[in-house]
Amino acid sequence: MKTRRQHAAENALTISRRSTRSPLSNGNSETIPTDLIIEILLRLPPKSIAKYFTELFITRSRARPQLLLSCVENEELFLSSIPQEVQNQDVVTANYHTRFPCGRSSKIIGPVRGLVCLTHLRKYKKTAPVICNPSTGQSLPLPNVKTRSILVNSFLGFDPVGKQFKILSMTTRDYLNCEEHQVLTLGTEKKMSWRKIQCSISHYFRHINHGICINGVVYYVAGLNGPPMANGIVCFDVRSEKFKVINRGEEMALWSQSTLVNYKGTLGALLTEGFTQVTGDTKCFQLWVLGDAEKHEWSKHISICLPLLWKNIVANATLFFVGVTGTDEIVLSPHYVSYLSEEPYCFHVYYYNIESNAIRRVEIQGMDAFRHCEIRHSLNHVEDVKLLQYI
Repeated sequence: MKTRRQHAAENALTISRRSTRSPLSNGNSETIPTDLIIEILLRLPPKSIAKYFTELFITRSRARPQLLLSCVENEELFLSSIPQEVQNQDVVTANYHTRFPCGRSSKIIGPVRGLVCLTHLRKYKKTAPVICNPSTGQSLPLPNVKTRSILVNSFLGFDPVGKQFKILSMTTRDYLNCEEHQVLTLGTEKKMSWRKIQCSISHYFRHINHGICINGVVYYVAGLNGPPMANGIVCFDVRSEKFKVINRGEEMALWSQSTLVNYKGTLGALLTEGFTQVTGDTKCFQLWVLGDAEKHEWSKHISICLPLLWKNIVANATLFFVGVTGTDEIVLSPHYVSYLSEEPYCFHVYYYNIESNAIRRVEIQGMDAFRHCEIRHSLNHVEDVKLLQYI
């Protein structure tokens, strides 16, 4: 039950929201003087004020998502971003956020609701996963996964109902079967610790598999142990902590090379001619959209024939799928800053519009220092100013 002070805090915050209405608007609402609002806020518990404004901030941030750029150099993770939907611009400048220490075998997972997580593909005695907030520059070391296995693969998820972040970690010795599944819930009042959970699906993860979290479900492509042996998409419900397989079978053999994306709030898969790489010689894309996960039905299959201009714009670049924006643009990018004789150390992101069949190239400035580094791109990053001790 809520305390009297909590009710008062909520009522005062409601008043502060109503006070933004214009005195000329219909109704009998009255404006409250600014000095009175300040006096009310000063009397509220700090956590109540922080919660209200951080939720307001992230709500507004969702309306202007960012393309997050991350790269590792000299055992440090550097994070920058650009606006996700760049309209009528050929050149943008990367906005540098912060950097965090990391190891050579670090794997970056996320972003999920403003946070990223640094984990390690191999278990070391003195390394632990770290949760990071690019907006505030904060980082929070997490407990080590308790396992005797060497290889660890992790995914970051968010439960929108319970408003909780969770990390799913799977361990294996040989890549052929996940031996243990463990979950760490962030932000619990008790000391954070890993919990073992049961998984009835015998499967193994692929060495480079970032997965994707959409509406409280983490999806990833996995190898399924038979009979028969097959590939499939495994999903993990963050709230219930249950696993299930969406697709398995021969048709998934090709999809093992696909890129899972968020297509308008639904799971999508991008692939091209059986390869993860896209070049100027690529002729078409395929976009599959999940309709019914229970019936294993994909509601949409879009076959995209690329325009003749594609080869001229992409030229000799080797690209990879990043995702699909809310304006139906497929985003592609290279993993490294390319060197061209006429354009020294240029870094580009490519946008293909599904509706108009148009392709454009946007140069990202400010990336010269990372020309020898692999750069990872992630769509739908939102800025969150919430402090990590309150997640």
